Amino acid sequence: MDHRHFNNIHFLRLRGNYEERAKTHARFLRTEIKEGALPFLAKKNEWLIRRAPGFFSNTWMQNLAVAFYHKYLVARMRKSLREKDLGLLKIMAEESGLAQVVVDRAMFQADGLMALSRLSIMDHYFHELPHRYRPGCSSAVVDSRWSENGDMLVLRNQDYPVVGPWEKHTTVMFHEPTDRSEIPHVAIASAGLHTSGLTAMNREGITLAAHAHFGKHISLKGLPIFVVGNEIISRAKTIGQAADLARKLKRNANWALVISSAKENTSAVLEMTPEKVRVRYPEDGFLTHTNFFQLSEMAKEEALICGGRHEDDFARICRMQSTIRQNKGKITPELFMNVLGSHQDPWTEEEKIVGNTVSVMSTVKSVVFNPNQQEFWISGRGKSPMGHGPFYKINVDSFWNLEKPQDWEMLPSYTPPAPRMKNFYRYLELYRQAYMAFHMQADQNDYLEKAAEYLRQACEEHCPDGNVWLQCGVLHFKLGRFEEAHHFLSHSKKTKLTDYHAQVRNLLLARCLDVLSKRSEALTIYNHQQDIKVPKLLKAYKKGVKKPFTPHHAHNLMLDMQFIDPIQY
Repeated sequence: MDHRHFNNIHFLRLRGNYEERAKTHARFLRTEIKEGALPFLAKKNEWLIRRAPGFFSNTWMQNLAVAFYHKYLVARMRKSLREKDLGLLKIMAEESGLAQVVVDRAMFQADGLMALSRLSIMDHYFHELPHRYRPGCSSAVVDSRWSENGDMLVLRNQDYPVVGPWEKHTTVMFHEPTDRSEIPHVAIASAGLHTSGLTAMNREGITLAAHAHFGKHISLKGLPIFVVGNEIISRAKTIGQAADLARKLKRNANWALVISSAKENTSAVLEMTPEKVRVRYPEDGFLTHTNFFQLSEMAKEEALICGGRHEDDFARICRMQSTIRQNKGKITPELFMNVLGSHQDPWTEEEKIVGNTVSVMSTVKSVVFNPNQQEFWISGRGKSPMGHGPFYKINVDSFWNLEKPQDWEMLPSYTPPAPRMKNFYRYLELYRQAYMAFHMQADQNDYLEKAAEYLRQACEEHCPDGNVWLQCGVLHFKLGRFEEAHHFLSHSKKTKLTDYHAQVRNLLLARCLDVLSKRSEALTIYNHQQDIKVPKLLKAYKKGVKKPFTPHHAHNLMLDMQFIDPIQY
């Protein structure tokens, strides 16, 4: 039997050439593909355009922008695909029953989002922030000196805002290519995402994890990352070969690939723009990576999305590095699983529901690899954040010989601190529902109201996480409910926030005061600018000094909800 389904995970054994393996995948999971991530990915960028503030509030302009995106940007990127890649898209559409345009738009969603972002919100460069912010998915690799059993270990959280259908149909693909130039490998994705370019491990002991990076340089003549990563895991036997393949395959946008090599007992990050590839090697036998370039040359080409994103990603780096440094020679898969599910904010030293944590609402995949032993542990939770497990141990050599999946070795993950937040999982689920309303129901007119109501409920149940109160205030502000926004924002003063989040909170409080005809109080806040380091936020404070905030501008607030602060103020 070449298809197993156990505890929210599909396992596929795929034999044959490139096309034959794609057909097998689509035939086995035809139903799951139709209700899975692809249809949501296909429409996500359109709804980002339609929900954009300001200039795009006009329906006519929305329609024009959507047409430009579909008929020019996606069509132009599609032209750069090789014949085999075009064939893959055709096979997935024919065999799954999805329209070809749905499959095409889904496969280009990530690179398309980067192109849209370049045209809209890329106002500043990453290097304009202070050094602390320099270093959404999280990866770490330790060599044999750091682990308890002397094997290399790799941790990986994939974070992506298609929550619900993605992790519901987690798919593990065992590729057995008949082409001798390709290396057998196992890839972890979701139903219909037939690529080994996101998270994978091959028979030569190479592992791969892709990380998105936003930048001001976009190429419509490059290749999407799922093609680049797929080629590397299918053909590379060493890190050097992986880097050489990356140099040959130009990209549409900025990406990084975290590569480890068990045989070489080392790892590297391929930091890539559309034209350049630079290799960052580990220091003292381990490396960590999130979604920001750490080589100074590459950081200069990284775009600044929002201050909260930089603070959040650097917090993940700190959490991973501190755990690794404290456990040299003692790192185990269980320890790495605990990191994948961590909700500890290193800045406030508190357990958080959201903000500055390794585990986030959009963590749709969590895995730990041991490439020396050709085994991995994969979360079977079935809903985000996946880092909370439980994790199942899968051995590549023996998996298909096991008759009873129930006998698989199972390990828990996140070990909460003591004392921990009371009702933690209740608040986590309420925030997840708010996040899903915001990201997955954006085609519904009341999506903001639904998201705000879930967070209001968390606050009324006395959630101690100030970040939740801040986010609740932000949503009510965007809805134009300024008195309620003022209430939630003011309550966050009783909690512990980072300096940056407190500055964002104060900006919105000042704007609420403007609307509530308390200009003198608002100016007191606006004039307190000396500690503000993020260019966009400083600009917003200065604008507040010049003239009062008016209610009709509230809809211009651009949100994400993985990061507590707005993307645009």
